[in-house]
Amino acid sequence: CEKAGNKRLYTPLMLKKMRERIQHYAPDSSPEAQEELLYRFIYDYWAFGCTVDEEYYLNLVNKTAEEKREYMVSQCRGLYVRHLNWAAGPDRVEKLEDKYRLYQTLKPYYKRDVIEVSSLSDMESFASFAEKHSEFVVKPSDFFFGIGVHKVSMADYGFDYAKALTAILEEGQAIRQKHPSRVSRMVLEELIQQDESLAVLHRNSVNAIRATAVRGKDGKIHLYHPWIKVGINGTFVASAALNGFDAEINPETGIVITDGHQENGTIYVTHPNSGIKIKGYQIPKWDEMCSFVNEIMDALPDYGYIGWDLVLTPTGWCIMEGNYSGEFIFQMIHQRGFRREFEDLIGWKAETEFWWEKSDHFTLIQP
Repeated sequence: CEKAGNKRLYTPLMLKKMRERIQHYAPDSSPEAQEELLYRFIYDYWAFGCTVDEEYYLNLVNKTAEEKREYMVSQCRGLYVRHLNWAAGPDRVEKLEDKYRLYQTLKPYYKRDVIEVSSLSDMESFASFAEKHSEFVVKPSDFFFGIGVHKVSMADYGFDYAKALTAILEEGQAIRQKHPSRVSRMVLEELIQQDESLAVLHRNSVNAIRATAVRGKDGKIHLYHPWIKVGINGTFVASAALNGFDAEINPETGIVITDGHQENGTIYVTHPNSGIKIKGYQIPKWDEMCSFVNEIMDALPDYGYIGWDLVLTPTGWCIMEGNYSGEFIFQMIHQRGFRREFEDLIGWKAETEFWWEKSDHFTLIQP
C-alpha cells in the first residue's frame, strides 16, 4: 500500500531512523538479526500501533500478539484520544501541543511569565523578559518527551540580549531542520519554584506530577493512574526516557505505590542521590491538586483526555504543560496493557480491527 498522493509510507530516512533505534536497543545483535527486527517492528506498527521505542521500554518485543493488543500504545491510544477530544474541533491537537497557545488559554493556571520568540523582531519582548528573569527555561514550541528543554542563564551570554536571542533562535532552526514537521518557534518560561516538599527528592529538577484527566462514561473527571517524574544525578529534565524515573501514585490518597522505573529497565527503591524511599512517599496537598485538575478541565469542556504535568509551588499547584495524547507509562511499570480497563472507564471501544482504519493522518490506497 501507498500513501495518498503516491508517497511511500517508508522513506529511506524513516528506515534509517528505525535502524538507528534498533541499534541503540540491541547493539550486540548481528546485522541480520537487526534487519529481521526491523521488519518485525514494521509489522507490529501496522498490526498494533507501537513504535520501536515502545517495543523495548514496554517489553513488547517479548510479548505475544494477544498481550500486545491489550496495550494502549502510540497509534492505538491516539484513536481513543481522538474519540474523547473530538468535540474540541479540527485544531484540537494544536490547541494543546502548541505550548504558547495553551499558555494564552490558561494563563492564570501557569502562575509564571511565558513568552514566545520566532525571529530577531522579538528582541524587545525578549529583552524585557530576560531583564526580569536572568535564568529561564527554553522549550521548542511543539515538541515533546523533554527534547530540547533546558535552562538558560543570561550570565553565560554576558547579559548580551542579541547574542542570547540569536542562539535560542538557532536552536529552533536546528530542530526544524532535523524534524521538518515541527515549528522553529521557541517558548521561554520563568523558572518554576517548586515546593520544598517535592524539591527534597531531587533539587536540580522540577519533579512534576503527570495527572492524566479522563472524562469517564459517568461524565466525571477521573485522575487516571497518575505518576511522579523525578530527576536523578543533577539533571534538569525529569524524564524516564532521558535522566529520571517515574513512580505511580494512588489517585485517591496521593501516596506513591511503586518503586521508581526508568525506560531502560532500571528500578530505584530509593533515590540514588537524596536517599529518599520512593514507594510510600506522600505527595502533599493532593486533594488540592485533584480540585485543580477539575478546574482546568472545566476551562476546556470539549476535551475528554489531557495529560497534565503539574508542579507544586509554595503558593499552590501550577501547570507545567498539557499533553494531547499523554502516554500510559504505568504500563511499563506493571508490565501489562490497560486497554480493557480504559474502555470500561470511558464506555467506548474501537470497533475497527486496526488503528489506521480510523486515522486522521492518511488514507490508504491500493498500489
